Formats: sequence, C-alpha cells, structure tokens
Amino acid sequence: MNSATSGQARDEAGWPAGAARPAHRRLRRAALVGSAVLALLALGSIALWYATPPVNDLQARVTRMAALHGGVVLAPAAVPPLLARAIVATEDERFYQHHGIDVVGLTRAFLYDAGHLCGCQGGSTITQQLVKQLYLGGSDGGLDKLADMALALKAELNLDKGQILADYLSIVATGYGRWGMAAAANAYFHRPLAALDLGQLALLAGLPQAPTAYDPLLHPEAAEDRRREVLSSMVADGYITAAQAAAAAKEPVAAGATAPTR
Repeated sequence: MNSATSGQARDEAGWPAGAARPAHRRLRRAALVGSAVLALLALGSIALWYATPPVNDLQARVTRMAALHGGVVLAPAAVPPLLARAIVATEDERFYQHHGIDVVGLTRAFLYDAGHLCGCQGGSTITQQLVKQLYLGGSDGGLDKLADMALALKAELNLDKGQILADYLSIVATGYGRWGMAAAANAYFHRPLAALDLGQLALLAGLPQAPTAYDPLLHPEAAEDRRREVLSSMVADGYITAAQAAAAAKEPVAAGATAPTR
C-alpha cells in the first residue's frame, strides 16, 4: 500500500475525506429521502381521510346554513349558466377538470407566496371553499388546510359538479350579513337570479373574494373594477366575446338598489 495514502483520513463509508462520492450513492440517498417524504405524506393523507368526517350530511348542512342566514338553497338547475361560467372563470378555472384539489393552482400559489413572503394566494378550489364553510367554521389555517383537502375529495366522490357549485352559491358570503347569490341578486338589483344579465351576474361573481370591499352600494368604483376583472377572465376562458364584455362593463353597477343597514 502506498504510504502516502495509507494514513489518509476516511469517512464512515471508507472513502477518502473530501473525495467526491460516486454518483450512484448520491442518487440512492436522494431516492431514500424522497421515498421517506412520500411515505410520510401518504400516511398523513390516510390519517386525515379517517380523521375528517364523512360528507353524507353535506346537503343538510347547506340547508341549515342557508336557513340560519335567511338565504335560499339553489338547485343546480336554478344557477344561471352565465353565473356558473363567471364564478368558475374567476374563482376556480379548472373546476370541471380537478377532483376537489387543483394541484396546478396550489403549486402556483405556493411559488407566488414563497417569492413574495406572504400568504397572498390560497389556491383553494370551489369545493374546498364549500367544505371549509360547512365543516371547518371557515378556517383554513394549519391542519385545517389539509383537512379541507380531504373533505373536498370526499365531496367530489359523493356529489357532481353542478350540485357542488349550487351549494357553494347558496351559502357564499356576498356582503354585510348577506349570504348566497339569490339574496345578493335581490339586494343589489331587486330581481331574481334568473332575470339578471351578464353585467349583473359578473358583478355577483366578483363578490366572494372580498364581499365588503366589492359591495357595489358602498364601494361602486371597486365593484366596477372587480366586475371588469371577472369579464376579462370570462373572455380569456372563451365564455364570452370581448364585445359582450365591453357592453356589460358599461352598465351601472347596482342601479336602483338600497344600501344595507348596519
């Protein structure tokens, strides 16, 4: 043995200290770490699945919440198609493709928040927002964020997309002490949902993100800007034409409505 190397310090695997390890060893270690992480995620998902309640009482919860707030439970057939398109374009553009969790949206939101050091984008789907209100008291912090994913998957296994959307629109906050799109239609336009035009439905679709900030009676300019964003999203997703959006954007935001009392 060469005396120059016989006394050289070696690491725990027998390789000279400071020497580069073979690539296959590094890959093996990375694979082991990755497998351990996936195993932990799988175990956590299974635990959350069994720890969260079943959603077979979801419809009953929607009915109770709507009654509590004096709202109306909408049947899927009672949701105007333009309102459905406006909500999906604005709140959850892959609603009809995902199964309760939008992996693309979550990844995008995570990267944005990490880059801006904030919790600015939640990445929640319409289904997650529904179960969050019904089962988690509106919370999505900490473990509740994981719980609403499990609940959303359960909801998607039990309900079709039309029912999920109708339930969400029945209980979503739409202003000061106001819940549900039917109540918002009456308050802002004194008309039922079925009688509203594109501009009016687009305004309603913009409310869930910030019901108070976009209240057309209290903040008409903000409501008008938000409506324009909704219409732009509908154009981008191919639901309406640019000409239709331009015409709808010219309408008064809430003509003839009465401001809410606090």
